[in-house]
Amino acid sequence: MTVVNCNGITKGGNKCRARVIPGTDWCVFHSADAAQRKAWAAQGGTNSAAKVRAKAALPAAAMGADEVGGWLAICFRRLIAERMDPTLGNAISGMAKAMLAVQAASEIEERLAALERAVEAQGLASRRYSA
Repeated sequence: MTVVNCNGITKGGNKCRARVIPGTDWCVFHSADAAQRKAWAAQGGTNSAAKVRAKAALPAAAMGADEVGGWLAICFRRLIAERMDPTLGNAISGMAKAMLAVQAASEIEERLAALERAVEAQGLASRRYSA
C-alpha cells in the first residue's frame, strides 16, 4: 500500500507530510472541502493508533483475582521504573480494588444461595429466622 502525502505547503514553508484524502491530492488541512474537515475533526481521534492498540490489548472476558493481581504487578514494576504516570497507576489501583470487591460480593452471594438451597433441601426452611 503506497502512502501518498499532501501537495500542500505548511506555514513553515515545508512540504506537508499529512496523508491525502482518498481521491484528492490534498490532506484535510489543505483541502478546500470544509465539510470533510469538519467530519474528520468530529471523530476526535477515535481511530488513533494508541486507542486501537489499547483496545486490542484488552482481554475479551472478565478477569479473575489472579489475573488482576498479575496486571497490578506489571503496573507496579512500571511505576517503580518510572515508565508509568503515577496518576494512571492510582486509577488502575482503584479500578482493581473495585473489581475485586464486586467479585468478592458475587462469591458471597453464590455461597449464601447454596447454603439456603441446602437448608431448604433438609427441610429446615420452616424454622429459619425463628428464635
